[in-house]
Amino acid sequence: NNIEPWIINLICDGILTGVGTVLKFIPQLLILFFCISFLESSGYMSRIAFLLDKIFTQFGLSGKSLVPFIIGTGCSVPGIMSCRIIKEDAERKMTILLTPFIPCSAKLPIISLFCSFFFPKNAWAVSFSFYVLAIFIILCSALLLKKIFFSKKGKEKNFEKMLFFSKKGVTLFVQELPSYQWPNAKMILKDVGTRVFHFIKKTGSLIVACSIVVWVLLSFTWKLDYINQTFYTIEDSILASIGKMFSWFFYPIIGELNWAVTISSMQGFIAKEQVVSSMAIIQGVTSFSNAQAIFSPTGIFKNFTALSAYAFVTFNLFSIPCFSAISAMKQELGSKKRFFLALLYQMIVAWVLASSIYCIGTICKTLFF
Repeated sequence: NNIEPWIINLICDGILTGVGTVLKFIPQLLILFFCISFLESSGYMSRIAFLLDKIFTQFGLSGKSLVPFIIGTGCSVPGIMSCRIIKEDAERKMTILLTPFIPCSAKLPIISLFCSFFFPKNAWAVSFSFYVLAIFIILCSALLLKKIFFSKKGKEKNFEKMLFFSKKGVTLFVQELPSYQWPNAKMILKDVGTRVFHFIKKTGSLIVACSIVVWVLLSFTWKLDYINQTFYTIEDSILASIGKMFSWFFYPIIGELNWAVTISSMQGFIAKEQVVSSMAIIQGVTSFSNAQAIFSPTGIFKNFTALSAYAFVTFNLFSIPCFSAISAMKQELGSKKRFFLALLYQMIVAWVLASSIYCIGTICKTLFF
């Protein structure tokens, strides 16, 4: 009885809600990691790389680039670090730039939340479409970079040295093919358990810290007055005022000025799983698995439609990655100029693609429906 109300709300609505919202997606992560581990243990993963080597070569990549992409489905950081196996400088840097486009496990909660609510009958198909879209973006980006930064004769342009490429060539992909075998159940379970534990360990402290920050900014005004819905509302919070400053950036993506959507997406720049966690905290949801509560008809996210939801997820999947992946990119690219250009490219691709999806979808809906 002597505990301050704001302390109770901090624990219940801030910490527990943020962490619980992400942990509820662990079963889906288990399925994803199991499938990847099964393919690797059976000996089929290496053959996929060889099958795609000829295709990837046409885009300035090779079969070796597939290894970081596959690892990136679990986490972008080891995916980026694994690019070291690529000896050719241009191909390695291009792969580093493109690896974060692969939807990693941290992005899976975003896909699951929106697809399960807005596309309940075709959630699997819509979820799969994001992976197809990722492959499309990677191949188009690789082709674009190859055409722009290399002349037909293979001679470097003057500005290439300032950007991504230093010399021409694609790595010859040579790798021993393991024999087909039935995967060992114990090895798969151990591998899946290790990946899930790493995910929880890596994101746990970060999510708790971010959840506390979001709750504090959401619960206090600039005068540090606690918002108890008597004298102040959520619109008077520090978080709302910050979100309103940047809400214009997301207007072409969702079709409205919504500070809560802006803040949730900005949290994704810290950790992608924080997008879902922030939405739950802002909406004040206490039931972690209740998407109906997050997208309540009377809530702050009520104006989401199937189209804007798809565009919003697209932006969060393909925009700049989390802090950890950004740090890995900076280390591997070895140049601040290349690093900032890579981030700028990723942001532009995500924004243009998401805005195009919403705009074209809106026009088609107006004309044909």
